[in-house]
Amino acid sequence: MNRIQKEHNILDQAIAALYRETTLQLAVVEHDAYVNNQQIDAIVKVGANEPTLLVEIKKWANHTNVGTLIHQMEQIAKPDKVLLVADFINPIMGEKLKEAGIQYIDTIGNAYINLPPIHIYLKGNRPEQQTNIREKTGRAFQPTGMKVVFAFLKNPDLVNKTYRTIADQTQVALGTIREVFHDLTARGLLVTGTKGRELTNFDQLLNQWVEHYPYRLMKKQRIGLFTTNDPAWWQKIDPEVFGAQWGGEIAAAEYTHYLNPKDVTIYIPKTKMAALIREAHLRKIQPDEHPETYIDLIEPFWWQEETINLTHLVHPLIAYADLIASGEPRNLETAERLREQLLH
Repeated sequence: MNRIQKEHNILDQAIAALYRETTLQLAVVEHDAYVNNQQIDAIVKVGANEPTLLVEIKKWANHTNVGTLIHQMEQIAKPDKVLLVADFINPIMGEKLKEAGIQYIDTIGNAYINLPPIHIYLKGNRPEQQTNIREKTGRAFQPTGMKVVFAFLKNPDLVNKTYRTIADQTQVALGTIREVFHDLTARGLLVTGTKGRELTNFDQLLNQWVEHYPYRLMKKQRIGLFTTNDPAWWQKIDPEVFGAQWGGEIAAAEYTHYLNPKDVTIYIPKTKMAALIREAHLRKIQPDEHPETYIDLIEPFWWQEETINLTHLVHPLIAYADLIASGEPRNLETAERLREQLLH
């Protein structure tokens, strides 16, 4: 069963589960549609006379960062016009989606639909068999492959360079380059023609990269979460002294002139971490502690030579991914501004 067939199966099961729990009938109007130049997994009609909803289907939604999910849904359309369909939405994620106004159904019978006079909120249904086995992800969205895709997103022309050039710029093996190209081609994100290789859908590639970033790269590169008694500490620090760069809210604030930073993300080599901690009087967050300021220290995954003579800010793509991963509404709004201004 290929990816599209699996998604259709998830949608059919979720529609059946909703009908079983509520007798509300959803009807599929179209699969794999294009709306406003966006590829939509499906369009469904609610009841006989109710409006249609644009559907985003997610397998393993519980392994996806909730901020990423919310942002992706908001990019498709307004919350009352979209529907997230998943294999399983756990209660915590369901509550966060509901708070954000994101409607959803899953194959187990959990649902949130708010289309007055229709209002449904079902939670607590769980799969009969819990499993930790995840669908295999292609090489393009494994940690090493994501480094390559990051380079392509920064410079789409790089796809037409030799494998050796790409490997040198990303510091990954030649075999990985080959597998990334194969995976992107299979996903319909890369084509090879008479003029060479070409990315077919930059926005979709960016969305998929950002979706996988929190748990495939950020989590792997995270040094630790810290805090401090001085919320303004970062204004007294020159990150370049430590070979570091501001990410997240600080980078986004400087790029967009819109956000007032509260939490701090800094990308710093491990060898410089101790010096920064001493200089800024940082301390590790203790279990069950909920400080006013969170400081996320992350080791850069990009080629280290790139950090030489760079500005004090990470690339806008990293700042964007940081904001989405946070799941904070104010950050998601800023992320959209950042994308519109700098990520095309």
